[in-house]
Amino acid sequence: MQIGDVIHLDGLKAEYSLFGKDRFCACTLPDGDYVVLDIEDDYVRLAWSEAPGFPSKKHRYRIERQAFKMKANI
Repeated sequence: MQIGDVIHLDGLKAEYSLFGKDRFCACTLPDGDYVVLDIEDDYVRLAWSEAPGFPSKKHRYRIERQAFKMKANI
């Protein structure tokens, strides 16, 4: 997995950030495709995928990398 990849996820615990602001709130990812924006030490940053592979500017998420590894086998 690398930055820019489009992946399908559903039901993972995540944190949501409206318009990519630094404030996050807990959520569960809805079923859908997500674009990988960044891979950090502790988190994987994602955006909802609009059109074919374009990241949403509005809907941004981050998932703890450890939980993401278990689900996505990275």
